[in-house]
Amino acid sequence: MREYEAMFILQPGLDDDGVNAFVEKVSAVVTEKAGEVSTSGQLADKRGNVSVVTEGWKKRRLAYPIKGVREGYYVVLGFKGSSETLDALDYSVRYNEDVIRHLVLRTDED
Repeated sequence: MREYEAMFILQPGLDDDGVNAFVEKVSAVVTEKAGEVSTSGQLADKRGNVSVVTEGWKKRRLAYPIKGVREGYYVVLGFKGSSETLDALDYSVRYNEDVIRHLVLRTDED
């Protein structure tokens, strides 16, 4: 299994429960396909630091508008998985209306 980091930008109209439900759903998809979630949280600053959500999700201003939206929730998920895990994750978020943009990067080095 390889290590990955996924970042999702979610609609600003969601509340804390909606964002938490999305994180739980994505984590369930990863573990269902024999993956393992290592970290989850929100983007804390412009340097890429991730913090665990303790009091509530915070909206951040986007660098440029995406689909007419100027703010969103940045969700970061670190996990280990295979190509099946990536396919299932991509399928589950591609058609989700709450997701503005998503990106998955491989973080392990060969």
